[in-house]
Amino acid sequence: MKYLFFIMPAFGHMNPTLTVAEELVRRGDEVVYYTTADFTDGVKKSGAEIQVVDPIFNPLHYFQKEHPEALQSITKPPIHLMTQYMNEARLKAHELIDQVKAEKADVAVYDPMCVWGKEIIYTLDLPAATFYSSFAFHKEATTLQKWVDQYFLPEEKQILHLFTVAEKLNIVSTPKQFQYDAELFDHRYAFVGPLISNRHVPSDIPLESLSSRPILYISLGTILSNVDFYQNCFEAFGDTHWQVILNVGPRTSIEELGSTPQNFMIRPFVPQLEVLKHADVFISHGGMNSIMEALWFGVPTVAIPQSSDQPLVAERLTQLGLGESIQPDQVTPEQLRESVDRVSQSETVRVNLLAMSQSMQEANPVQQTADLLQSLAQQHAVK
Repeated sequence: MKYLFFIMPAFGHMNPTLTVAEELVRRGDEVVYYTTADFTDGVKKSGAEIQVVDPIFNPLHYFQKEHPEALQSITKPPIHLMTQYMNEARLKAHELIDQVKAEKADVAVYDPMCVWGKEIIYTLDLPAATFYSSFAFHKEATTLQKWVDQYFLPEEKQILHLFTVAEKLNIVSTPKQFQYDAELFDHRYAFVGPLISNRHVPSDIPLESLSSRPILYISLGTILSNVDFYQNCFEAFGDTHWQVILNVGPRTSIEELGSTPQNFMIRPFVPQLEVLKHADVFISHGGMNSIMEALWFGVPTVAIPQSSDQPLVAERLTQLGLGESIQPDQVTPEQLRESVDRVSQSETVRVNLLAMSQSMQEANPVQQTADLLQSLAQQHAVK
């Protein structure tokens, strides 16, 4: 069988799918990604093929070229620019129609945020499955609607229909117990849980030799940069019993942080999965993938949501007794210390994390997802 993947060109969207691609290839299937050149290495390492598309299909590239001022708020660019991006991406997608048609694929998998991929799939009427890297959305979900009303302007709500699309198969890379209003979703939705890779990523961080001290891992993800926050972390945890690994991402110069405490290891890139295997506490921006990875390894987490769906993720983490959250405007060194101490010492959090981690791992998400896609392909093959 042959599968095409059209995923939003962003690490948080792409990475979970690569484990599934690797499993499908291992089973003898063919997988082809249509994505930007940024992800060439990751796709090839999974064993899949890549068809490199124009950088315009990556919203970060698009805004950098057409509207660099929007990068100041790239986590939530102005709605008129986002709408402009989507319209241009949809239009340009038609340049790929003949190429995609020639693939003769059995199933196309698309991310609801990948509007250009959906445009191609619907134009060619390809058998399709959706892939949600965060919560699944339902128009009758009261919790999600409350979030929309709180965080979105009236004119911004016009694009939310993108996230309520439903195919015969809709894969959600979160466990059902983490999903808001889960009872609204029917048999078409498969809450498989996080799709964790077993691949080792080389690193210069000597994780094995750090075991004598508890490890605190801090990361705001690969896009965000917040020097003031990092300075708060220095004050909160500098010269304490914690061994701190701080991921500042590619947009922050380590030099601009000035003098750093001796117990901090600071990097522009950190192999997150490897670090989480050893971490005792995680301070995160609350991105769904990061939270799912922390839950998989049973790491108590303090979420500091920055934008997008992160406030929802952080709230759910707290509701389920899996960690705590701090609002960005309430971050102080004292608050950081107190939250980290509480989650690291809480027996309730420890027990809840153990149950969640075991449930996730017993579900075999990668194998389950590959099974579902193969079943969908076989159903269409016999028609």
